[in-house]
Amino acid sequence: MPNYGFAIDLRKCIGCHACTIACKAEHEIPVGVNRCWVKTVEKGTFPDTRRFFFPVLCNQCDRAPCEKICPTNALFKRDDGIVDLHGDSCIGCRACMVACPYDQLFIDPNTRTAEKCNFCANRVENELLPACVSVCPTECRIFGDLDDPASEVAQIAEREAVSVRKPEKGTIPKVFYIGAEESAIQPEIAARPFIYKEGRVRLRPPGSPAPDPSRPGDPRVDYDAPHEKPWGLDMALYLMTKEIGTGAMLMTAILWWLGDHSVITRLVGPAISLGFMIGTAVLLIVDLERPERFYYILLRPNWRSWMVWGAYFLTAHGAIAALWIAAGWWGLAGVLTALVWPAVIVSILATCYTGFLFAQGLARDLWQGPHATFDLLAQAMAEGAAVLMLASALVGGESARLLTMTLVGAMVVHIGFVSFENLLTPSPTRHHELAVAAIRRGPFARLFWGGAVIGGGIVPLVLLLTALLGGSSPIAVVGAILAIAGGFAWEYIWVEAGQSVPLS
Repeated sequence: MPNYGFAIDLRKCIGCHACTIACKAEHEIPVGVNRCWVKTVEKGTFPDTRRFFFPVLCNQCDRAPCEKICPTNALFKRDDGIVDLHGDSCIGCRACMVACPYDQLFIDPNTRTAEKCNFCANRVENELLPACVSVCPTECRIFGDLDDPASEVAQIAEREAVSVRKPEKGTIPKVFYIGAEESAIQPEIAARPFIYKEGRVRLRPPGSPAPDPSRPGDPRVDYDAPHEKPWGLDMALYLMTKEIGTGAMLMTAILWWLGDHSVITRLVGPAISLGFMIGTAVLLIVDLERPERFYYILLRPNWRSWMVWGAYFLTAHGAIAALWIAAGWWGLAGVLTALVWPAVIVSILATCYTGFLFAQGLARDLWQGPHATFDLLAQAMAEGAAVLMLASALVGGESARLLTMTLVGAMVVHIGFVSFENLLTPSPTRHHELAVAAIRRGPFARLFWGGAVIGGGIVPLVLLLTALLGGSSPIAVVGAILAIAGGFAWEYIWVEAGQSVPLS
């Protein structure tokens, strides 16, 4: 069985875009999205300038992160090494777009499902070359079997000084470049004064390198066709509603275990939890490009995807919250006591899986590392404690002081995580550095410092500590509201800044 790969000799590429047009014609790709395109980078100052052409296409990775994160097995690797897609199984969650470090997946606006290059598998199966190879006027594209020592592409990969895109990601890409300019193959190097796409000038990605007026000869991108970012405000809302739901249930179970058997722990807390978990489920379903297929995630699960595990954790969490409400309504204290530890475990699982899911977004360096999972747990405890404090202020409760102390402790942990990664420690990669710069002094700086750190962090901490030292209850209520708002501000920044650095 062959193992197909590509070699592209950039010394021959003239930037004619014939490959892009042939691909669009072969696969009827709509305007505004591309399976492949040619990025252009300029370097130097007039008259000593040079233009570099860099064709991009799917790398058909041996360890494809898009295949791993796809919750319904819509993405799969064929026996010949090509990563292909079953459009009729795709639910349009856009997780594959988050996972791909090369920006090679997109949503087809006609089918509303994911789409990508598949080396023209329909042609290859009929012993034809991919469309982009057949039209290249300089024959800079070489296609063949990497496992056949006699094939030209195998010999190039073995003998030539070739480069691949982002080898540090460990995906083992199978598109090899000859003569690649560093500023073209690494998207974090070249400045992006603007983006020209489909006849329109667009603002550069907020996390991309900015032009330095004192260095006019530095590399700059003058043509690229990146795809839209996959996740936005909807994902930040999902994080907030889920954390309130799981945090409220977690705090309810802990308070019951500590002896608080008031109406807050019997009914109000689990009702808040169930309500926000239903809201979370609605958000997730509505956000799908194909919401009518949402049940595929349960019926066609890919158990390597944390999105699948999350769906089952959220379902279990909702079931336990409903049982808790029923037992509390009928006054079954023994049942509630028996539900304490299942509620604690499922609340932690439903909270923390998101950290692993975001880490499967291999393209986004800001989301990598275990700290995000622990921070999400701290935020859930903070937001859960905050909403129970607000509920106690309305209906009364026995544990207002304990909830306030929990909120203070969780906020300190959360602010510590945020400060450690974004203020105190050096970035491990250039991609991470650009994302953090966008947070600290870029387009997200005002919301970060004013909303997440001061208005939603330091100010509520001062108010809550004042309440603990003898202040009035309204002060604690205001502190709880600001804490929730600050948590949401950070969740929005984390989602958006993580996707602000260019990938192509």
